[in-house]
Amino acid sequence: MRVAVVGATGLVGRTMLRVLEEKIAPNTPIDVIPIATRRSTGKSVFFFGRKYTVRAIDEGIPAVDFALFSAGSEASLTYAPAFVSKGATVIDNSSAFRMDPKVPLVVPHVNPEDIRDHQGIIANPNCSTIQMVIFLKPLLDAFGIEAVDVVTFQAVSGAGYKGLFALEAEEDGGFYDHTPFAKRIHRNVIPQIGGFKEGYSTEEWKMINETQKILHTKLRVNPTAVRVPVKVGHSEAVHILLGSTPPIEDVYRVLEKAPAVVLLKDDYVTPMDVEGRDEVFVGRLRFHPDNPRLLSAWVVADNLRRGAATNAVEILQLLMEE
Repeated sequence: MRVAVVGATGLVGRTMLRVLEEKIAPNTPIDVIPIATRRSTGKSVFFFGRKYTVRAIDEGIPAVDFALFSAGSEASLTYAPAFVSKGATVIDNSSAFRMDPKVPLVVPHVNPEDIRDHQGIIANPNCSTIQMVIFLKPLLDAFGIEAVDVVTFQAVSGAGYKGLFALEAEEDGGFYDHTPFAKRIHRNVIPQIGGFKEGYSTEEWKMINETQKILHTKLRVNPTAVRVPVKVGHSEAVHILLGSTPPIEDVYRVLEKAPAVVLLKDDYVTPMDVEGRDEVFVGRLRFHPDNPRLLSAWVVADNLRRGAATNAVEILQLLMEE
């Protein structure tokens, strides 16, 4: 099986290679082709103990079975159709195709059936959306959901290497000229991820629109997305208005059976605890004392793995099974 990883030198691209090693390469021989934009040409990556030199994407489109894209929307819009034209199926981690009605937006633990409708491109959702819908889907199925309010606490690695470099420079007393953040991030929190439209940031619109598309419902989602000085791991304070009034024990039972969810009945985790893990960790579950339908939780996941690379590789696994 030939697999191209486009954006192989980025944070998510390198994580994709690692997850491919762990989840697919031990059982299925993979001929991997690492690709990046021209500024990364000549750099090296490792896959299954072998060193690979990264080729530039504008050197020509190789013939592959699958292409995992994590090189940004511009590269995806330019090159993903070219890969499809040569017979590849593209799994794209950018926002380029997520809201295209012809492109399925897939979280394998939530809406795997949508993968059957692809026309060569499958979109990988936003990191904060992925971990939230994995938590919401079993509750939606069991009890119904009328509305969701969520505040995210998102790691700087969600902005790629530039986000990490900005935090590290500020921690050392300097400033990174190419910072992706609107304000200083060290010892600070920034309630803005992307630009604003109608009062909501780009990240917040992603959570609204993507959640509705993935869950096939016009669920009201009201997010506030916040960047925090954490390197890896997104946290979310999620408040859900359920459609019924189940006892907390029933909620526990549903979440204990949910795929990719780790339920912490009497505990919680922090971003530092989940780095390198693929599960979505759910803790601090409680009902509001004045509203037996209002369920709150603390939801944490590794944004590079669960929120990006792992979901993309799990889509690949679904395609292989098909």
